[in-house]
Amino acid sequence: MIEIIILGFLKERQASGYDIKKFIEKKLDLFSGIDTSSIYYPLQKMEKDGLIQKKELRGQTHLKKYVYKLTEKGEKEFIKLCNKTLISPRRPSIDIDIPLYFLPHLPKKDVLSRLRLRKRFLYQVKKWFKEKFKEYKFLPHQILLFKHHFQLLSAEEKFIKNFIEFIKHGNGKDSYN
Repeated sequence: MIEIIILGFLKERQASGYDIKKFIEKKLDLFSGIDTSSIYYPLQKMEKDGLIQKKELRGQTHLKKYVYKLTEKGEKEFIKLCNKTLISPRRPSIDIDIPLYFLPHLPKKDVLSRLRLRKRFLYQVKKWFKEKFKEYKFLPHQILLFKHHFQLLSAEEKFIKNFIEFIKHGNGKDSYN
C-alpha cells in the first residue's frame, strides 16, 4: 500500500521523503494506518526499480535535500497497483474478531474491561476524525472516504456495545460463563 501512496503523491508533485512522510501522517494516516518511520526504505527500493527518480536540491545550507519525482514506469505501476487494489478480493479484517472467537476460553472480567476500553478508544477516534474533517479542505471523493471510515467506526462501536451486552446478560444456550 505504501507504494500506491508514494506514487500517487508524486503524481501530484515532486517531493522530499520528509514531505511524503508528513503528507501520510497528516492526511492518509486516517485511512491507511501505515507506519512512516521507515519511509526511506520504500523510496530507495522504488528508485532502484525505476519507478521514481531522486534529484539533489542545493539550497543555502550545507545539508543535502533530495526530491523525488515519478518516472513513466512509475506512472504505469501506479495505475497497475490501483487497478489491482480496486478489485482485490481481500475483505477488511478486524483484529478483535480473533480473540472474540475464543471467548469461552477467556476470563469474562478481563474481556469486559478491554471491550470497554476499546469502546472508549473508538469514541476518541471518531472525535478525532470529526476534528480532522473540519481542519482540512477535502475534495468530494475524499469526503466520501471520510464518511466511509466514520461509518466503519460507528459499526464497530455498535458491535462492541452489543458484544458487551451479550457477555453481561448472555443469550440462552449461547451465553458466556
